[in-house]
Amino acid sequence: MLLHNPSAGMGEHSREELSACLAAEGMSVTYCSTSSDDIGECLAQRADLIIIAGGDGTVCRAVAHLSERRRPFGIIPLGGSNNVATSLGFEHRTILSGDWPGTRTPRPLHVGRIRTSAGDRNFLEGVGFGALPLAIGHKNGSPRTIEEKIQNGRQQLASELSDLEPGEVRMVVDGQTIEGTWLMAEVLTMTHTGPRLPLAPTAGALQARFTVVLLGEARRDEMLEWLKSPEDKPPPVQVLSAREVLFQPTRPTLFRIDDSVEQVHRQGLDLRIDDEPLHVILPSAHKDEVTGHA
Repeated sequence: MLLHNPSAGMGEHSREELSACLAAEGMSVTYCSTSSDDIGECLAQRADLIIIAGGDGTVCRAVAHLSERRRPFGIIPLGGSNNVATSLGFEHRTILSGDWPGTRTPRPLHVGRIRTSAGDRNFLEGVGFGALPLAIGHKNGSPRTIEEKIQNGRQQLASELSDLEPGEVRMVVDGQTIEGTWLMAEVLTMTHTGPRLPLAPTAGALQARFTVVLLGEARRDEMLEWLKSPEDKPPPVQVLSAREVLFQPTRPTLFRIDDSVEQVHRQGLDLRIDDEPLHVILPSAHKDEVTGHA
């Protein structure tokens, strides 16, 4: 099954191109488009493999509709940041060059689960408050290339971060209460997030763990400097590992949940690792522990 978002990235990859490349690798392809087909109905069809061709939004929506969690999937990253694919070791040519799926065994991939008064829902990349939700909510014009889109996103994040007042949110991390004010607080399952920023040292989804990333006022200037070349060194943040995180805002606060932004009131957010994993076939070059930094 090829699930394709034809408008991902700059929209330069056609159904015919992708299907032909996969057929050349010996795959029998059933095609579904996110722009014209119902994702749930597509993924309900019989298929040995799910190949998701798109960006982070496409991957997150597809994962949310995967009711048969033991059916493995892989990614052809076609979007802007491609945080999920990057975190898991997929590059644009990974599948098309025959590097996947090969004979590799599917790996468990644990997504996050949010418990709220309105019900439960999953997230794949991350949840957080502070500068990143503000930057995500800002439109960055019409970039001509993927690189320009990423650079615009990083500049917008730096702009939001430069004059942001720290927010006060009480957190309970695996039973330990943490109180303070933060410029950013992110609970991540992937190494990369936002405009392709390597904020977490490992892809926690492969280890059934969250990475909690905290940025306080004292390290604002260091973070602004890091954003100029984030691939060169680790970010100036506090890093914790956890399976359960409770956010308790003292007032209505903007949060981002994957690539959507919404206001969370004082009832808070209860985040837990989902014990029933998805299954992903990783590229053969993938190391057992993907790191966010070289």
